[in-house]
Amino acid sequence: MSEKKLSSESQQDILKDLLVGGNLTTRDITQQNINIKNQINLLFLNISDDDAINKAFSKIAPDGWFDWRDKPKDVNDVLEQLEEIPYSDPNNSALLKFVYLLTQDNNIPRTIRQKLKQLLTNESFEASSKTTSVQSLHSYLLIQLRPEGSRELYVKAWFIPDDTIKDIWERFKPLTVDEQQPEIILVPEKLPILLSKLLQQCFEEYLQGQPTELTIEIFLPRDHLCDEVEKWEYKDDEDCNITIGKDFRVVVRSYDRLKKLRTQQGSYWRRNWEKVQLTWQALPCYEQVMTVSQACFDPNKLRNLLVEKIILKICCNLSDSERNGLLSAIHSAGTPIIIWSRCELNSLKNPEHFDALLKKPLHELSTCIREQRRLASDHEMHLGNHLVLWWDDPNRIPPNPALEFSAS
Repeated sequence: MSEKKLSSESQQDILKDLLVGGNLTTRDITQQNINIKNQINLLFLNISDDDAINKAFSKIAPDGWFDWRDKPKDVNDVLEQLEEIPYSDPNNSALLKFVYLLTQDNNIPRTIRQKLKQLLTNESFEASSKTTSVQSLHSYLLIQLRPEGSRELYVKAWFIPDDTIKDIWERFKPLTVDEQQPEIILVPEKLPILLSKLLQQCFEEYLQGQPTELTIEIFLPRDHLCDEVEKWEYKDDEDCNITIGKDFRVVVRSYDRLKKLRTQQGSYWRRNWEKVQLTWQALPCYEQVMTVSQACFDPNKLRNLLVEKIILKICCNLSDSERNGLLSAIHSAGTPIIIWSRCELNSLKNPEHFDALLKKPLHELSTCIREQRRLASDHEMHLGNHLVLWWDDPNRIPPNPALEFSAS
């Protein structure tokens, strides 16, 4: 990105025109994009660290952006590609986000960061910043475990800093699981390092201190849906061991279901989730819930009963074949919410807490289960040590082109 430097006098004249004459609003930036691009470009001539520009752009580029585009060669190329990135809110365009990230990079000279900040000094931006700073966000970390072969699982992850943003280009932030590739083989021994790296990106690169209610959604293949993912651990900056299911709301999702979005199963799944949304603020009624309390059941009969249900409670041990039959019925019927105890309820000290999970509004279910996990501590026979929450929202799925093609 090396370009011949302008004379110091010329730069000062341009910056004076930019910063004194402009008091630019966000709408002005949108309407006069070419002019602003030129002005920002002049500021960039003072940034000798190309990595800072490349790093900021990589955070803005949507997942899969470079599947059909070359990486930017210079500053002009960066700005042109920023113009192409779609956005739904004119007060939060890709260009403005890019400039904001540069203002937060301490590798850029302080004087340049101050000049860039002045471009963002306008009422709409300030109001947006103030709102964000006092309101707790609802954020989601999506971790996808894709099976390949008989044993290997490949990890890929995305972050949704603010779930109220629905534009797919702005909603999902791809996370780096490896500098060389977006997807890596899951190595159980390296899981704490991986989790630490993903959460660090979520909190430091995107949230940057904003308060949030974080939910971790883990997409698992069928034969791993009962894995104890809520017991995964990592170390924080103070070297404390953190169990994700106690600090965050952790739910499992069906990886297999992603490939059924455009099928009959996908239709049932979406229809049942619409019922969930209608019940969101209320207690689920008896007719919406079904319980499997013994291993002897007919998968076909169970499937027919599940079609009209939105919640399934499973409170018994199952063999591999029984579990496969149950999962087939769940997938076929499109059941979106499953509360599953890995242990027989009658062998636990507090089985009554299982039914109590549904005695609060449905939207509080994941929080109630997190509280049970916190109360469990190291008591093996506490319900919280055995709970699985399968919470499958078809409106929040990874932006994976490969899955989209396979579903079509």
